[in-house]
Amino acid sequence: MDRLDFAIKLARRVGFYLLQHWGNALNVKEKSSFQDIVSDCDKHAQQMIVSEIEKHFPKEAILAEEDRFETGQRLWIVDPIDGTMNFVHGLPSFAIGIAYSEGGNVLVGVVHDPVLNETFYAVAGEGAYKNGERINVSSNTMLKESIGNVGFYVGFTGHFINAIEKHVRRMRMVGSAVLAASYVACGRFDFFVAKRANPWDVAPVLLIVPEANGCVSDLQGRPAHLSSGEYLFSNGKVHSEVLEIIKKVEKT
Repeated sequence: MDRLDFAIKLARRVGFYLLQHWGNALNVKEKSSFQDIVSDCDKHAQQMIVSEIEKHFPKEAILAEEDRFETGQRLWIVDPIDGTMNFVHGLPSFAIGIAYSEGGNVLVGVVHDPVLNETFYAVAGEGAYKNGERINVSSNTMLKESIGNVGFYVGFTGHFINAIEKHVRRMRMVGSAVLAASYVACGRFDFFVAKRANPWDVAPVLLIVPEANGCVSDLQGRPAHLSSGEYLFSNGKVHSEVLEIIKKVEKT
């Protein structure tokens, strides 16, 4: 079975289910803190994905956000709702993320936004796409003409915005890492900073952004991988300037 076709169809099926509960999530609870929540919709969406992977690829491991932490040479990485806070509050920025990796290298990545009905995807070495059309990062070379995005992280986000706001056209906070990075891939954003991210938060876009001719590193400028934990996604042309600002923020 073709893994890309499988993942796209599965993500879209889960997206249809989530739209039925968007803004009316079932049984919302706190996880690690009041700023970290989960709903029964997250759990059901994950089970929809996991059960299909187990059915069609029974010998392959699964790493998924809601308490499925397997390891393996062949590994599926799943985030059933990236942007749960948005989903619960009826905001439109949330997505399903599905990736397949071998030996720690992501080979297939899929991000589906059910609200806009946009599916971003890539296969290693074959370019990045949105709904069947090839996508590329922006051609912008000037930070002052950039629109950037940053994830929410207490003790970092506010300081970073204060440091960079005089250097960019605008900053945004989408609230979904896979969507923010996918927007870098298709040229809507010029960069996206994720101060803290788990593998399932970024796995698909670790492939999609480079396949769209973008750049991904950790916040020290080193090559990014699934366990880096922090990431800068960009069009590659403003990457070094954003890194310098991040480094200044982290020294203060």
